Amino acid sequence: NTFIDYGSAEGYFKGTAYGDTVRRDLLSAARISAVPGNEQPLIDKPVEQHDLAWAAYQKPALMLMVLRDAVLGKETFERAMREYVRRWTFRHPQPADFFRTIENVSGKDLDWFWREWVYTTARLDQAVDSVSVAGDTTFIHLSNRGEMLLPVTLELRYADGTTETRDYPIEMWNLGSRFTARVRTAKAVVGVVVDPQRVYPDVERGNNRWAK
Repeated sequence: NTFIDYGSAEGYFKGTAYGDTVRRDLLSAARISAVPGNEQPLIDKPVEQHDLAWAAYQKPALMLMVLRDAVLGKETFERAMREYVRRWTFRHPQPADFFRTIENVSGKDLDWFWREWVYTTARLDQAVDSVSVAGDTTFIHLSNRGEMLLPVTLELRYADGTTETRDYPIEMWNLGSRFTARVRTAKAVVGVVVDPQRVYPDVERGNNRWAK
């Protein structure tokens, strides 16, 4: 399928100038095709022929990449995919069979993920609202401005030129669409970037950055 084809291209071009072409192409397709009012949920059969490429090929591939890179991790994802193939080779699985297998192997409840990627047309917009400091703690005020929920990866840039990456799980959004990340450090934070590797189909990257 498309995800396997893209994965082969990723491996072939790894370490070259074309190494991130696959992800860039999928994110570009998301910007063009994931238009409010026009897009249909993956679970539905596309009404228009021109929607087929996104709904049947590109969006499922992007969904699996996000699941692998940001939710499960490569090792768990590949183990789950191997088990899915083992269970369902020469059979006729339905979407729910795929969902159950991935959850069984990973040990994670992924209802939230399937709901937003498969059953809705939710869009993602993670943002850095502001940054404040009190003593040795830096408070990074984040918000989820879209309908889609995903974990957050932050890249912190310090005044001494060093950087640090911090990951926050999906549970950070349990209490609502705003979250404050607390970073205890003696160093001054001069920059914050959400999704620094551009893994996500964020619809507004202009609010992903803060700089002092």
